[in-house]
Amino acid sequence: MKKIFTLVAMAMMAIGANAQTLIAEKDWTGGFEGDYPMWAQFADGQEGSVASDAEGVAITVGTQTGELWQPQVTVLNEGLSLAEDHDYKVVVTAKFPASGTLQINMGNWDGRDQYTTAVEATGDFQEVEVAFDGYAYNVDGNGFVLFQCGDFAGTTIVKKVQVYDMAGDPEPPVGDQVIAEKDWTGGFEGDYPMWAQFADGQEGSVASDPDGVAITVGTQTGELWQPQVTVLNEGLSLAEDNDYAVKVTAKFPASGTLQINMGNWDGRDQYTTAVEATGDFQEVQVDFDGYAYNVDGNGFVLFQCGDFAGTTIVKKVQVIQKGGTGIKNVKAEKALNNVRYNLAGQKVDASYKGIVIMNGKKFIQK
Repeated sequence: MKKIFTLVAMAMMAIGANAQTLIAEKDWTGGFEGDYPMWAQFADGQEGSVASDAEGVAITVGTQTGELWQPQVTVLNEGLSLAEDHDYKVVVTAKFPASGTLQINMGNWDGRDQYTTAVEATGDFQEVEVAFDGYAYNVDGNGFVLFQCGDFAGTTIVKKVQVYDMAGDPEPPVGDQVIAEKDWTGGFEGDYPMWAQFADGQEGSVASDPDGVAITVGTQTGELWQPQVTVLNEGLSLAEDNDYAVKVTAKFPASGTLQINMGNWDGRDQYTTAVEATGDFQEVQVDFDGYAYNVDGNGFVLFQCGDFAGTTIVKKVQVIQKGGTGIKNVKAEKALNNVRYNLAGQKVDASYKGIVIMNGKKFIQK
């Protein structure tokens, strides 16, 4: 019996030791349009290029300078957050022209760690892992992964880049999940910090109010969708064919029809709902069932209230993913590390507002 318990304990320790959380990913399959959208640099006098390829990003080294670190090509820089003294792993899916040494930087321009790994080319796409054990810098949302392949003469095609936190997964939430939230309580300073537009000839304004964002419609044009005011656009990620809901806490000047867009400028879904004004703040929910677009970190919620003459005050906006999982992973007990995660499993810091998970417990961070 003791042997059985020992084997179970060893298995649980192995599961805990191997746990990892995918915290950032960039899939370059299909290439890109126009100029390369991220930073790239070649050495003086070094021939080469960064071009779009049907399978990803094609980095060509025509002439070598003897410098392993040239060229430098940023292959992931969209919302990457890293914490000091953590263990991370970068996994690159790429096709290499020959065997050589790959060098990866991860961090930001103020501070970054650098590791190298030997690559044996296979003639096809392969996954190459670079471990960043004891990563040294705090990077709050502006980190990058810098790909350095000057040791490979010819064309390297980068298909996918992934960053894993090796600390393990937070406990999956059960039921609906708040995946993004903006609390406008207290208003804002200066000009309105997000995008807003009124129709030609339509009087109105977007102003700060102690209770939130005050959207005033002075004259109506007969268009429900004007004005348009973005009320949440900070790191919103959405997946195609998922069910979402937008919950707005607002005070409406009269009964009318509220119209909400959610997505990005390339593609978004739009739903309306009838609102019976109560004279006070109320929660209004708009369902986005079968949402149609993939939005990777650059989504927004667009508030359209042209049917309400007067001032609408928006206090809070939440995006909810419906029907979270109830599956729990078996894992070994681990030391408390005070790392915060949101309900989407993304690492956040102390400035994040909403429901967070820390040391296996959920609480509201205000």
